[in-house]
This record gives sequence, structure tokens and C-alpha cells, in this order.
Amino acid sequence: MPETSPQPITPAQVDFEGKRPVSRAFGDVYYDTAGPAEVGRVFLAPAQFEARTADPAGTFTVGELGFGTGLNFIVAAHRARSRLHFISVERHPLSVDDLARSLATWTTAFPLARDFVEHYPPLVPGWHRRLFEDGRIQLSVYFGDVRDALADLARQQRRGIDAWFLDGFAPRRNPAMWRRELFDVIARLSAHRASVTTFTAAGEVRRDLARSGFEVRRVDQRPHKRHSTAGVFAGRGRDFVPPPAVAVVGAGLAGTATARALADKGIRVAIADAGEGIAAGASGIPAAVSHPRLSHVPSPFASFRMHAFGFAAHRCRGLPGVRASGVLQLPGRDNDTRKLERIAQVTPAAVAEHLEPGAASDRAGLVIRESALFFPTGLTVDVRRLSEALCHHRGIEFAASRPDHPSPVVRATGWNTDGFDTLEVTGLAGQMDRFRCGHPPQLPIVGGGTFVPAAGSVWAGATYEYRPWATQDATSANAQRFQRLFGSAPGNFLERFRGIRAVTSDRLPVIGFDAGVWLNLGHGSHGTTTAVLGAEIVACAIAGEVGPVPTDLLELVRPGRFRERQTRRPNPFKTPVRGGAS
Repeated sequence: MPETSPQPITPAQVDFEGKRPVSRAFGDVYYDTAGPAEVGRVFLAPAQFEARTADPAGTFTVGELGFGTGLNFIVAAHRARSRLHFISVERHPLSVDDLARSLATWTTAFPLARDFVEHYPPLVPGWHRRLFEDGRIQLSVYFGDVRDALADLARQQRRGIDAWFLDGFAPRRNPAMWRRELFDVIARLSAHRASVTTFTAAGEVRRDLARSGFEVRRVDQRPHKRHSTAGVFAGRGRDFVPPPAVAVVGAGLAGTATARALADKGIRVAIADAGEGIAAGASGIPAAVSHPRLSHVPSPFASFRMHAFGFAAHRCRGLPGVRASGVLQLPGRDNDTRKLERIAQVTPAAVAEHLEPGAASDRAGLVIRESALFFPTGLTVDVRRLSEALCHHRGIEFAASRPDHPSPVVRATGWNTDGFDTLEVTGLAGQMDRFRCGHPPQLPIVGGGTFVPAAGSVWAGATYEYRPWATQDATSANAQRFQRLFGSAPGNFLERFRGIRAVTSDRLPVIGFDAGVWLNLGHGSHGTTTAVLGAEIVACAIAGEVGPVPTDLLELVRPGRFRERQTRRPNPFKTPVRGGAS
């Protein structure tokens, strides 16, 4: 799959007529004054939505063209009793301020509206995954061109779409949304007897739907308008049944996040680990930071990191062990002040904000002498507590060993790749130390080290030990980091944490299927973001659902990339662990 450079997102230009949002570009309303009633009358009732989503054990998939304000999603989620996967496409998404104003009227009747505004994705091209109601409601929204979205959906989605909502602006105002070839793709993605509903009654739309295999009828909408359109797909349709159970090997963050993602999709999970319990290895770190590793140059790698952080920050926020602290990034070896400023220029403000030294000092609660980046949705993470919380689900059980029955298997075993000799993964030891500190910073700081405030103290680190270090040598190195930031030596040493990172040769994780096994490992020091995204990628693939990122980003992390490289050069990792635990 070739690397792509998706077009930047142009936000919708929205005016308001009273409480009705109106598209300035298309000269059409997003919904009428009685918005939820219109959603029910036009989209849900003709599709028999409530009857078809009545089974709490089932999963119902909606495909939508034209996400707009998200009102169709919010009303459908409110009425569904089953698990709901709502897939939608929007070329010109609303800004978060316009979205909040558009949905303000409905937040009392539909509490999800408030949650959705709080977790609204940044305006970045590609798929965005959001989960609500403990994972029962799953939203996959694509920001970009509808043709690109449907093409990628056709590559990834194996479960048939049960209901289509065609809610683009009127065909005469937005003809690109109503091309005949799009209806053919919709038909190929549909389950047998999938419904289609749309506000328009245009004859050309009805004829194109019929040519694509839908049995079409007009729906009386008087006194609101004369007719809308509904139909049922008469073709064979997609018929995918996910496995009832999966075995996960490894109970670190990658394994527990994978288990939870599968359980949220209705798949039973048996999780096993050779260690002493949940997060017994490097995932036991008590003071990790979740923030994006951004670049001043747009690239697929930068896009992957952006998507990983966006999903992980959403998925983990509010869970035990996670604090919504924000994170400050100072200039460092790889990113000087000019690069940080450029990163802010090419990144949505909701993700990264450039701060001058004074503003950075106010955020940090200590003197910062250079400009910095502030990540408002950055997190402080006690990874063991988070891993334990992810396992609290009735669909997850612990097993003494990998089950014997022929379930799909997911390996989330960090740097242990026994049996997979072509994977270029090695262990790299590291250490963080906690020192007393009279005035710890007000939030975590990265750049020139990682500094995480605790009660009257600071965790400082982390070492990258390419050769064996004595623990006291690592403590001295972290004390020097502390002194460079604070301008004085740290207080008394309190405790340390040592672990072994799973590092790949290209510093990208291993996520995907290889040699009969699913893999989610090799996350290095980025585990609080990429391990959580990797869990969702693997769970979606097993469940037959579109993943949380476009296909070209999945290509970056697939396991087979190493085998292909080794046709040109050998595996560079021959020694399993660099450094070593004390």
C-alpha cells in the first residue's frame, strides 16, 4: 500500500438561524428545529431501527454519509439497546465550538451529546475512533473525502453494514456525495437486507439505489415534506461472524488493553501471563506520561503518532490510574525551539499549543527559559493501575496458561518474541528515580528527560541503557537530569523503577497478523499511546470491523515488514536484551 498524503481538513463554515445550524458553503440546514424528531421520522423509523437493535447481546452497524453535527449518531445511540457501531464520513467537519453550539439544545435530553463534544476528535484527516457507555457505543468517523473513506472501509470492514443513513446535503447542492459509483460501493459493503434511509426523494437517487441492488420505496413525510426515501438491499450481502473467544498472551498494558477492546465488542477473552500478575514487567511503571511525539514535517509516521495519542488520550481518560494533567514539552536534542514552534503551526490547537517562556513557566510552576509546547489532553499514567482497571470486565478471565481450544491468539509479550525470529524486537533496560523536591512542577515535563510530579517529590528519568548499568549509575544520570531542569541537586532518593522496554529496529510497534497469530508488541517508550491504539486495531480486525486508522497507517506497523527487509540485510538484533534489569 503506497503512503498517502491526505488533503488538510477544511472546517465547515456554519451560520445559525436561531438554533438551526446552516452550511454557508452549501446553503442548506444541518437539521430542522425539531432535530431529534426529524432523525427518528426520516432515518430510524423507516429502517425499523429500534426493533432491529433491541438485543443487548447483538451488534448493529450503521454506515452514514454526512456526519454533520453528529445528531443522527446521538439519537441512534440513545435508542439502540444493542452494541452500536456507527461509521460516518464528513469532508468538512464542524469546529468544536460550532459543534457545541449546534448540540447545546439537546444535551439535557441526550447526555451523550455533552460527552461527544468533550471527546470530539481533532480535525485531522482519516479515521477517528470514540467509545461511549463503557464501549457499548462505538463511533468511527472519517474526516476527508467520501470516496477515500468508502474505499478504505471496503478494504477493512468485513462485517456487513446493517443500515445506511444517507445524510449529505441535497443532491443539487452537493452532487459529489450522490455519485452513482458510491451507491455501488455501499451495496458491496451491505449485509443482506440492509436498510437505507435518506431525506431526499430525488428520482435520480432512487433509481441509482435500485440499480445498485436496493428495493426502494417512498416514505410519506407529510406535513413536514411530501416524501423521503427508504430501501432494503436485496443482494447476498457480507456475512462475517467473529470468533466467540480469543486468547491473549501477556498481561501488560498491550495485553490488558487488547483484552478489554475485544470484550467491549462482545468477544470472550482468556488472558494468560508468565509473570507474577498484571503489569509485572515494564508496564508496572508508576509514573508514565502519555503525550504525542509530533514532527514539524508531515509524514505517515507523524500521522500514526497523532492518531495513536488521540485515541489513547480519549480511551484512558477517566480510568483508574490516569490523571488528566496536561503535559509540557521543552526543547531537546531532537526538537529545538524553532521545530517546536513549527509543530504547533501544523498541529490543531486542541492537540498542541505553543507557549512563550512566561506562559510555559506559569503552566509548569517553575522558571522555564525557552518556549515550549503544551499538550492540553496529555495524561499522567500509573500503568499498573490502568492495566488492572482495563481487566475489570465480565468478558475477561485469567488463565494459568494459554487455552488449548482453537481460539485466535494475540501475543502481547513485549520484547519476548520466541518463535518469531524475523521480528526485529529487542529489550532495552531503563530506570526512573523518585527524588524529594520542595516545589515539584505542576504538570509532567518532557524534553531533556521525563519529569513527573508526585507528592513532595519528582520522578526523573528515564535511562536508555545500551550497555549494562549499575542501578546507582542510572540514579546518578537521573539526578543530573533533575539538576539541569531545576538548577539544583535533587533531594533525598526515595525509590526507583527498572524495566525493559521492547524496542524495534524502526521504533514503530508491531501490530497485526503474522504466522497464524495476532501481535501487539514492541511499543518501546511509547506504550501509553501505541499499545492502546494497537489493542483497538487488533480487536477490530478480529471482529471484522474497520480499524481506528486508515490502511496506509496499518501498513507502517504490520509484522511482515521485517521479513521483507531481511531479504536485503540481516536482522540487526541478535542479543535479546541490552542493559538488563537489576
